[in-house]
Amino acid sequence: MKQFHPTTDFADSSSSLIARAGQIMVVIITLGLVSMISSMLVTESLNGDAAQINNAGSLRMQAIRISRAAFAYKLTQAEQDKKQVITEVENFNIRLSHLLSGNSINNENDQSELAKHKETVLRLWANFNDENLREDSITINALIQQSKNFDQFVLVLDKLVQLLQLESEKKLSLLRLIQVISLLLVILTASFVLIKLNRAVLVPLKELVNIAEQVGKGNFSVKARYDKQDELGVLAHTINQMSDELKLTYQEFEHRVDTKTLELTRSNKSLDLLYRAAHNLAGYTLSEQDSPTYQINHHIIEELQTLIGYGKINIEITDAKHNNLIIDVINSQNVTIDTICNNYHKFALEKGSLLFGYLVWELPKNKQACGWQKQILQGMANIMATAIELDQKRTSENRLVIVEERAVIARELHDSLAQSLSYLKVQMSLLTRKMQKQVPQTQLEETINDIKDGLNSAYSQLRELLTTFRLKLDDPSIKSALASTVIEFSAKCQHTIEFDYQLPANYLSANQEIHLLQIVREALSNIHRHAQATIAGISIKLKDTQVTVKIWDNGKGFPESTLEQKNNHHGHFGIGIMQERAKSLNTKIHIANREERGSIISFEFFH
Repeated sequence: MKQFHPTTDFADSSSSLIARAGQIMVVIITLGLVSMISSMLVTESLNGDAAQINNAGSLRMQAIRISRAAFAYKLTQAEQDKKQVITEVENFNIRLSHLLSGNSINNENDQSELAKHKETVLRLWANFNDENLREDSITINALIQQSKNFDQFVLVLDKLVQLLQLESEKKLSLLRLIQVISLLLVILTASFVLIKLNRAVLVPLKELVNIAEQVGKGNFSVKARYDKQDELGVLAHTINQMSDELKLTYQEFEHRVDTKTLELTRSNKSLDLLYRAAHNLAGYTLSEQDSPTYQINHHIIEELQTLIGYGKINIEITDAKHNNLIIDVINSQNVTIDTICNNYHKFALEKGSLLFGYLVWELPKNKQACGWQKQILQGMANIMATAIELDQKRTSENRLVIVEERAVIARELHDSLAQSLSYLKVQMSLLTRKMQKQVPQTQLEETINDIKDGLNSAYSQLRELLTTFRLKLDDPSIKSALASTVIEFSAKCQHTIEFDYQLPANYLSANQEIHLLQIVREALSNIHRHAQATIAGISIKLKDTQVTVKIWDNGKGFPESTLEQKNNHHGHFGIGIMQERAKSLNTKIHIANREERGSIISFEFFH
């Protein structure tokens, strides 16, 4: 389509719709003016025709009156009748002059029948007036003869009236013709304008509106075919140009949306892969056969390679011993043809100051690494490094726990069962010497009874130790475990044990829960064996972030002389066990007698 500007190309051109509308208006106004002027001219020519017809009719009546006056004069010969004849003749001259002054018959160049008849009337009247009606020549015979001429003259005047009427009717017919022609021309012009308006404006405008609707619906293939150099042509050109620009913009937006969708899909897959890798590593445990149940396996590595798009991914561990968490480990000392033909990107498995190895991405030399690929590989490397670090920490913690538990077992065996066995060993030596000395049977039985009591005590201590060592939190709630312990010892002690627990759910860590449960069990065991109480109670409350634990009874309490030893965990092995477990909670157990009766064991620790 030809490029043009509306203000320079067709502003003054006949191709402009405004210019054409102006031309049509000029034509219509011209037709109206021509019709009006023509009608005015014809109407103006009709001005005075009625007066002339009336004057012609009055001439006819005047001629009759002259004839009557002349006939009366002929009969009477009176002077008065003569004067009447002369007066009537003068009146006829006046009326005739009025008639001749009209436009219809006062045209000297007119050769129509009316003009010729006018000449006949003037000629007859001149003859009559000059020859027969002179005042000094009136005779009876002349008047009689003139009466016949007047009858002929009246007929001529009748003919004049008829001709004047016909002339007026012709002018009226001409006026009607002009009006009919003007009306037809206006109707034809209006019809032409409407047809032209429909073809030049309405049809293109409907097409442009339809195209605009299609463009609004996203169909940019339709184009305006109107190519005339007018306002609608500019509008069609602008709509086509706008449609092309919108199409390019729409395609650009579609491309952006596709790109963003691809990036989001890729990011979603990356996050899902990293999540599953982190989940597997975070849930890593060892089964009974000491084999890992969660780890970075071949499938995750293969999915990572598929997500990256090209290249091969391996894991290089710096330690000689491979970590169970990761399977695909390569030997960095191997050199193959791929080492020469491929590029390598290494992502450190690093946590803090510890370097565990590298995540190696092997890709062809003709490929370039993108930012998002490096980002996901670095994320995977960070997850692996964190998992390895946590695994090593778990291993170290497990070792420390094992060492600590073994120390506790050794200490408790030494403080309880070992002492009982030593006592039995001394009693057996004493029994042997008595038997060698052949002491009385009563003394032997006394020693034997002491040995039996020692064996029973050692067996009870062994059962307590086994119960303590086998204890575990089967119930996920520490509150339920403590409640079960309270019910168990209430049955053993044969008295009520009050229980007040005011900690939020899952507030304590697993380590704190197991140590708290062991301390409570040991305290209730001591109450059962030594307190001789009728009621006891456990109170566990929270203030800010400090947990306060109190275990009390209304039994016989502790002798004042032994309280300091018990607070320093000297003496009974159970108190020592509780103090050791309290150290794991970063606190110390306080033992005291209650004011009213009995004893109380209390300690506080922070979550």
